[in-house]
Amino acid sequence: MNKTPNVVRLTQAPAPLTDSDDEQLSRLTELITQALCERNPRFREVLEHGAHTHVTRLIAEVLGSGRPLPETVRAVMLRTDTDIHLVAAALGDCLVSAPGEAPGLLIPGALADGADGRARLKGVLRHRAAAVGHAVPAHEALASVRAASRLLDLASAHDGPGAGAMFVDDHLSSLVLLQDETLTRSLIARRLRPLAGLSPERCERLEATLLAWLGGMGAPEVAKELSIHPQTVRYRMRQLEKLFGARLRDPRTRFEIEMALRSRRLMASAHHRRASVARRRRSTTRPRRALPR
Repeated sequence: MNKTPNVVRLTQAPAPLTDSDDEQLSRLTELITQALCERNPRFREVLEHGAHTHVTRLIAEVLGSGRPLPETVRAVMLRTDTDIHLVAAALGDCLVSAPGEAPGLLIPGALADGADGRARLKGVLRHRAAAVGHAVPAHEALASVRAASRLLDLASAHDGPGAGAMFVDDHLSSLVLLQDETLTRSLIARRLRPLAGLSPERCERLEATLLAWLGGMGAPEVAKELSIHPQTVRYRMRQLEKLFGARLRDPRTRFEIEMALRSRRLMASAHHRRASVARRRRSTTRPRRALPR
C-alpha cells in the first residue's frame, strides 16, 4: 500500500464546492486526475487513449469509500521542505505542496482545535519554522495559505531549537496591518510625518514611548514598561505633544497613529526575517572552493 501523502498545488484555489456529495466527489476526482497529469505526462497519454472513464471511476471509488471531507481546512506553511513527508505522516490526513512550490500542507481544521490539538501540532512541528493558518471552508483554502505565508515572514528565520509553530489565530491584528504594505506605508508616512526629521535613535525612543502611552498606560506604567524614570516619560510626552499637537487629542487620529507605529515595527521585523532567510539560502547554495592540491 502506498503511504506517500497526497500532493496538491496549495496556491491554486479549487472552485467552490456545492452541497451535493456527488458534485463534491466529481470535482475532487477531476482535481486529482488533473494533478496526476501535471506530475506525469505519460498519465495524460493513457487517459487520451481511452482510459479516462476507467481511471476516474477508480478514483471516485477510492474517494467514496473513505472518510467524508473535513468541514474546514488549515494551511501549514514551512520554512523548508526537509522531511515534509514525515511531518505529513505524523499528522495523518493532509495534502502536501507540489514540488517547486513553497513548502506546506493542508490539514483538517479540527487538527488544531483546542489546547490538545495545538499541543499535538506544536509537538509535530517542534524545532521547525512554521505558520499554521486559520480554519476555512475547503474552497477557501487559498486564504489560509496566504495568511500562513504572511505570518511565516514573522516566524523564525530558520529551523532549529529556537523555532516552532506560530498560529494565525494569535496574530490576526498583525496580519490585517500587513495585508497591504503599500497602504501601510502610506499610513506610516502620513501619521508619523512629525517624526521624520529626527535622528534614528531619538525617533526610536519617542516611538516606543508614544506606543506605550497610546496603549492606555500612564507615566509610571510606561516607565516600568520601558525601564526608564517616570520623569523621562513626562519629558518625552511633552516633546511628542509639541511635534503632534492637537492630533494626539483626536480619537481617530490617535488610533491611526497607533496603527502606524505597530505597522512600522511589524514591517521592520518581517523585512529582517526575509533578509535573514535570503542570506541563509545564499550561504547554503554558495559553491565550495576546490581544495589546493
